[in-house]
Amino acid sequence: LWSYYMELNKVFYDNMNAIRNRYDNQETFLDVSDALTEYALNNDGNSQMLYPDNQMAMAWADNFKEQVINRTYYLIGFSDGKFITCLLRNLNDTNSVYIYEPDISSFINVLNTYNLTECLSDKRMAICVEGINGDGFFDVIVSTVTYDNCRLLMAGVLPGYEKYTKEYEDMCKMISYRIETVQFDMITEMQLCHQMVTNKMGNMCDIIKQRSINQLIDKFNELNKNGGTAIIVSAGPSLDKNVEDLKKAEGKAMIIAVDTALKTVLRAGVRPDLTICVDPRKEIEFFGHEQFKDVPAVFEMEIPSAIIDMHSGSRFYAGSGEEDIPNHYRKLYFGEGYKTIAGGGSVANSAFSLAMELGFKTIILVGQDLAFTDGKGHTKGAYDNEEKNVKDATQAEYVCEVESIDGGTVKTETRMRSYLRWFENSIAAHKEIKVIDATEGGALIHGSKVMKLSEVIQSECSMNAIDYREVINSIPQQFDDDMQKEIFGYLADINTAIDELEAEINGGIKAYNDLAGAIRVGNTSLVSEIMKKVRAVNELEEKEPLFSLIKRYAVEDRYNVKEDLYQSETDDTMAAINGGIKLLKSYINGMEIMKTETHLCTDKIN
Repeated sequence: LWSYYMELNKVFYDNMNAIRNRYDNQETFLDVSDALTEYALNNDGNSQMLYPDNQMAMAWADNFKEQVINRTYYLIGFSDGKFITCLLRNLNDTNSVYIYEPDISSFINVLNTYNLTECLSDKRMAICVEGINGDGFFDVIVSTVTYDNCRLLMAGVLPGYEKYTKEYEDMCKMISYRIETVQFDMITEMQLCHQMVTNKMGNMCDIIKQRSINQLIDKFNELNKNGGTAIIVSAGPSLDKNVEDLKKAEGKAMIIAVDTALKTVLRAGVRPDLTICVDPRKEIEFFGHEQFKDVPAVFEMEIPSAIIDMHSGSRFYAGSGEEDIPNHYRKLYFGEGYKTIAGGGSVANSAFSLAMELGFKTIILVGQDLAFTDGKGHTKGAYDNEEKNVKDATQAEYVCEVESIDGGTVKTETRMRSYLRWFENSIAAHKEIKVIDATEGGALIHGSKVMKLSEVIQSECSMNAIDYREVINSIPQQFDDDMQKEIFGYLADINTAIDELEAEINGGIKAYNDLAGAIRVGNTSLVSEIMKKVRAVNELEEKEPLFSLIKRYAVEDRYNVKEDLYQSETDDTMAAINGGIKLLKSYINGMEIMKTETHLCTDKIN
């Protein structure tokens, strides 16, 4: 038990250095070293946590000695580090451990008492600490639960943390939600893969000529140092009730209208500061209003090219998280790739994530029904087809009920319910953000404060007018003329780059076949030598910017290979070799198709 301000010692600072050195620029929010030091210097370390002895820690960790590839662990509690150190020693290089530590005082005591540099510097492990970056644990789960590992996850509570049942339940809900979205994303990618890659190819030149959301985020984080208010306007049926009120918020809050709500907002005479589109299938009719062309826009790189052709304002592109061509060159010139927008399945989820990234501390939701309010699917202006609007609601599949914003229940569908869960998880994970639901209809979003829009504008929107659109339009193009010239030179000769990569992939297929032969005859030295070649080819997927396009052409084979590996009852090594050969051959096929479509990009180079 500590009840006084601690004197921080060399052990503490050694542990801080281990944490600090473990992270790179892409994971800065997980580097808690500076925040922990500041907290430890200004707070006492009052904790009553009991810690295990070495024998208990080793016995617990021995439950996880099985070497399961890609298994990922999500745990409540760090204790004194013995459990985690023993666990990491039992795991292989493909495993990861993510920890939520709810007791910051215990954590600081431990860091000031035990040398844990081995554990804290291990890149397989990351920690979120309540009071420091605990609200980032949801983001960790979203970014680390993938199709590759979603059937191999383990969640648990360390001995000594049994009282944190709510935290464990919240963690399990987040994991369950993420698994649902991973499965949904897989189905979506299978259906849309070819459309996504052709869209991206057609947009490539515009992406290079325009701006990135990195620039937008940097500008607004400077503007919003003291926080700010953003209004996210979605296309739920209730938007028709209060869209006129939005005029009173112009210049007093940032108005972000999602693509489907644009026509309704613009027809009401409201001047949105920004719109956002992330769907590669988005219908052109949503952008039919004449004023759309001037509204600054945030776009995913794979939206339909026809939408971009209709737009003449400032465009800011978000990354996909892949090492694609634009990302490769942004890293080359600026040291950092395109930032991504965390999504939950709908454009409104993405708009919410964007508002948080832009530094807004108060976010007002409008038209966020997430349900069939009054038996309709959208605002009237979305499709300009009331029959379709009613049909969308009455003939929807997988209909269910959720709590309504005004008491009772309201009908929705399972897909919209998943969007609702995303909002609730995000709100719970980001307690520093005030979320007000001024939708005036639809589903109840737990964690938000329900108010009328007119009242919210009066109480939450500043009287100091800011022309957000002017701020946005002042942001210059990302790549200068010389940079663009180099990138367009690469794109102009892209078929040659594909041919060179194809030769390397064929070499990888040969290496896999040679590896199988060496294993059969038991030549261990030859196996080791060939494995270096196999690894080099597999690493191309992370290093070669063309791969993000090629993988789209091979998406079905990629998932089939993963399914084969999941279900394989034979020798894992040979199954992996056969899967690797099949995958590389699918890339070869993808390259041949891609070469017939590169003109979608090269025809636009000027």
